[in-house]
Amino acid sequence: MRLIGKSLPGPRSAELPLPLSADTRVLFIRYERIGDMIMATSIIRAIAEAIPGGKVDVLATPATAPVLENNPHVGEVLKLDRSSWSSYGALMKPLRSARYQVMVDGRLNNPPVFTSTPLLMLTGRTRYRIGSGGGQNAKIYNVCVPEYDRSIHYIEGSKSLAVPFGVDPSKVDWQPEIFLTASEREKAEDAWRHAEKPRQPGEESSSTKRLLVNLSASEPKRRWPDGKFIATLRTARAGYPHLTVVVMGLPSEWKSVQHVAESVQGLAVATPSLRDAFGLVGTAEMVFTPDTSISHAASAFRKPALVLLKREHRPYAPYNTPGEIIAWGENQISMLPHERVSAALFALISKFG
Repeated sequence: MRLIGKSLPGPRSAELPLPLSADTRVLFIRYERIGDMIMATSIIRAIAEAIPGGKVDVLATPATAPVLENNPHVGEVLKLDRSSWSSYGALMKPLRSARYQVMVDGRLNNPPVFTSTPLLMLTGRTRYRIGSGGGQNAKIYNVCVPEYDRSIHYIEGSKSLAVPFGVDPSKVDWQPEIFLTASEREKAEDAWRHAEKPRQPGEESSSTKRLLVNLSASEPKRRWPDGKFIATLRTARAGYPHLTVVVMGLPSEWKSVQHVAESVQGLAVATPSLRDAFGLVGTAEMVFTPDTSISHAASAFRKPALVLLKREHRPYAPYNTPGEIIAWGENQISMLPHERVSAALFALISKFG
């Protein structure tokens, strides 16, 4: 790491030469989870709007790249699979040819510098390297921003990455965003039409709002049991019999998706791709999900949400999103009682349904 640091171009400490020239190319690095990339879209937008070209290239993973599709603030999307040496090799040529003058390491919540990021910066011969200060980071980054304070929301901490570009954080909308195509939206709308429960003549008025339920979570310990989803949704259905419920999950959990949907008079909808899931979130009116990327998608589409969030993950709650958050402190989410969640879901529907 010391050798890489000494080999990097440019001064050891620097400021971006503002205003940047029209041919300045910027690469934003964010190669971890889908939720992290969704939250990063507000940072990408802020930087893009502050530079002459109006677009930022992004280094993503094959899994997170779909988040950036159709985003008008994103130029080229480079992909890196960190588990594959051949992926590193394939990335070297475009990094060298792009001649990025600025690289921004968006991984503020992973403060130690990993070897992969400095190697990418060295390969690109990047003169200005923006990242979190502290520790040994100053050997790699020559434009250091304050370390991320984990007591505040991740997006609040990430605002500092845009400051070197002359951005005033108080004047920026930091809401994440995802852009759907017309065909993606129409596909999702078709699913909701199939899910609608027809009202019988003479029936009393009741909510027909759209509730999207996501079963899947990124880790088994965050996966709430099917039976508790069913108990919670049946309580909601009893109070709001015409609530339109769509249930989704990972393709590997299709049997659970079908079982829960059938048990609560909802519709099971397959989501073979991340963009299919985004389409359902973007056309829903409320979202119910454990702590996953879907909670951040709800934030990006500004949808009220009920999120089951592990207590220490509060800094990664959906940003500036109305709704209910249950911060569970149990060892496993399976220990979270459905009665507590039922009350929160009922409150969500009562307020937004």
